[in-house]
Amino acid sequence: MAQPPALDAERSETKGQAHAMTQPQESLSTPTPGGRVFSEQLYRIRDIHIEVESILQSLAALQDDIPCVSCTSVCCKEVMCRESMDSDFLRFLLGPVVEGYSVDAGWYVPGSGCRLSYGRPLVCYEFFCEKFESQDWTQPRQLSRALKKVYANAFSGQHMLVVKDISRITASRLNIICGRLENLRELANAALRRSLSEKLVLNSPVSVFEG
Repeated sequence: MAQPPALDAERSETKGQAHAMTQPQESLSTPTPGGRVFSEQLYRIRDIHIEVESILQSLAALQDDIPCVSCTSVCCKEVMCRESMDSDFLRFLLGPVVEGYSVDAGWYVPGSGCRLSYGRPLVCYEFFCEKFESQDWTQPRQLSRALKKVYANAFSGQHMLVVKDISRITASRLNIICGRLENLRELANAALRRSLSEKLVLNSPVSVFEG
């Protein structure tokens, strides 16, 4: 699993936000590869998904012990990264970023981790490695695995990651998925606020009053 990006805690505290800090790199009017047309609902899902990814990465960055940092056998192999190229949904999330994919290394850069700030294969957020079994990782793992469940039964019983053409997903199903994502975003944001508060308390100097 790639190393999560560092969290700018002071900025989050100053603005009073625990919201996602990564913004989409393209607008609704950006032409899609091959001239495909996607619904506003799909773009809404894309925006919220990117927010949720950023929150999950921020939660992971707040942990005191991040096993990936010192791991000598990272999970980030090209075979793992390939899902972002094979999945129509992930390619939609990434947009033109897909052009930077390496057939040899995927998205991984030795020494710095994953090049993607969003659109990562969902397996990257499952923390399936035994090194993440400590209690401190319980909440990040639960939220991350909930993200995968959001996209269950998207089209003909298929998970959204394996749907060949996401533009065929019905509007009613997209509304359900969008609602799930919004709920997950709220849960993840609440978890991030709690983690930030705990960090601030732990890092605050202890005042000693005499007399």
